[in-house]
Amino acid sequence: LRALINRVLGYQNFNDFLNTYRIEAVKKAMRESETRNLPIVTIALDCGFNSLSPFNRVFREHENMTPSEYRRRCGARDPSK
Repeated sequence: LRALINRVLGYQNFNDFLNTYRIEAVKKAMRESETRNLPIVTIALDCGFNSLSPFNRVFREHENMTPSEYRRRCGARDPSK
């Protein structure tokens, strides 16, 4: 499994592989009408992240912007502001 994740799929490790799916789930939740106005931390925790700091770091690495910036670009309202 490790060889598949590293060599074939090109991910650094299992967490990197898994976080790709988690970030996509967060982005989808930020766009969907039922969940887009939830606090970002709630969405991140619901998608499998254990705390906000690692989530923010991983999101920035994957999207080259913060979760709040992504939310603004999607047109969703940030209820914390």
